[in-house]
Amino acid sequence: MFVEQSYYFWKFVYELVVVHEFQVLHLHTKDQEVWLEKEHQWKTNVVRIKQKQVNWSNELKRELFMVQQQLKKNRKLFRGGRVTVHTIYISEHQPVDEWEHVLDELPENSSQFNLYYMSDDTKQEERERFLHHFDLDATEFEQEPSQDEKEAMIPYLQQQIAGSHYKRRKEAESLFQFGKPLITYVLLAINILFFVYMEWKADSTAVETLIEFGAKYNPAIIEGEWWRIVSSMFIHIGLLHLLMNMLALYYLGTAVERIYGTMRFTLIYFLAGVFGGVASFMLNPFVAAGASGAIFGLFGALLFFGVHHKQLFFRTMGWNLLFVIGLNIVFGITVPQVDNGAHMGGLVGGFIASALVNLPRKKAPFIQSLALFGYVGAIAAMGILGVQGYFNEGQTISQVQESQQLNQDGEYDKVVALTTEAMEQGGNYEAPLKFNRSYAYIQLGEEEKAKEDLIEVVELAPDMAEAHYNLAILYDQEGNKEKAAEHARTAAELNPDNQQFKNLSDELSSS
Repeated sequence: MFVEQSYYFWKFVYELVVVHEFQVLHLHTKDQEVWLEKEHQWKTNVVRIKQKQVNWSNELKRELFMVQQQLKKNRKLFRGGRVTVHTIYISEHQPVDEWEHVLDELPENSSQFNLYYMSDDTKQEERERFLHHFDLDATEFEQEPSQDEKEAMIPYLQQQIAGSHYKRRKEAESLFQFGKPLITYVLLAINILFFVYMEWKADSTAVETLIEFGAKYNPAIIEGEWWRIVSSMFIHIGLLHLLMNMLALYYLGTAVERIYGTMRFTLIYFLAGVFGGVASFMLNPFVAAGASGAIFGLFGALLFFGVHHKQLFFRTMGWNLLFVIGLNIVFGITVPQVDNGAHMGGLVGGFIASALVNLPRKKAPFIQSLALFGYVGAIAAMGILGVQGYFNEGQTISQVQESQQLNQDGEYDKVVALTTEAMEQGGNYEAPLKFNRSYAYIQLGEEEKAKEDLIEVVELAPDMAEAHYNLAILYDQEGNKEKAAEHARTAAELNPDNQQFKNLSDELSSS
């Protein structure tokens, strides 16, 4: 009867592996034990099939406990959600005593356990119950061969199972070897060389330099300089910013280019970068630059890969990738300087772009067409909202930044022109713009205009200590000691740690 059970065992495994495409995790022909895996309804199912005669329920209980321990040791292989475990025994007879209750006596475990005991009396029934879990048809095995034919067929079945397993393993390996990194290294070189050129010409951290070299600057984009969405992808603000982005580009870029190939990788990178840039234009009023949007698009490309190859994704990079994305989201929320618009826009854009180009050797015309319309529609909608200032009304903080930089560079006439034009647009940054213009007026010797601006600033933003301080100096110069002392005292109260403010307040109060 051993040949009978062995033949049924390998025939059943053959059906699951070759016909229904279960993945082989462990194949032990000597011990007549096979571990399989199958994803069904977005859940991981692990199947352990064993040919063994179990005589008593306690023995069966020990066997199942051993399965639990095996799963704990190898739990890293089954990342990606709750695991459902199917333990199948194939033998001639069922255990002598009652055995159906053994699952209830197992220690609590994060996995859901199902038990199937395929004896001669229950093989067909238990097989149907198992296949029903995966919505598979339980077709009849072909006509029973003779004893000698069964014995001769066993090595053939084992060979077919092993061959199928080898073929799928090679197919999985080939998913990571479709292309060779090429454009990744080109992009690294371009970014580094452009940064060196910027530093040679000026200071890459200066707002005026960033705007001059093509950073994302909303007022200029509204004026028609849409090319800044692309040029900003190659500009970095300081050496640390460059190093962090280039490190991420190296690791993510080489992985994505190997999976998607050079052409698809290039399209994903630039489409994601543009999507992230337009999202930043819509949501972020600051001057911004960097390859972060395109790099986050590579995260999106790997997530798209994970959707199509969930088991392989979680077995290789899945949880680590999700952790890094989550960490960046938390970092972006807690650190104000991070351009979350570019990051999240790039992530979404990279996923959509990946759906548009699809994985190598795969075609999905409907999904790809949907992705194309979705991408174009989202870009158009974000662009319109950005131009209308739906999230950043009128004036932008980038104009405040630029006017500050121009004051530092001594370009006072430019400050007056820039801030005056910005305030004509209306918006939420009138106080800092007027303050910057007042400083330029002071440097140009137009104290009366400066005083008018500062009076309006303290009305708009009464907590701006610097405005009270400058106004105190102007009142003191024109001989209005009372108002000068009042504003100096207010400046010192608003910023008691500023010794300069305190000294002026003490000096004017005592005079």
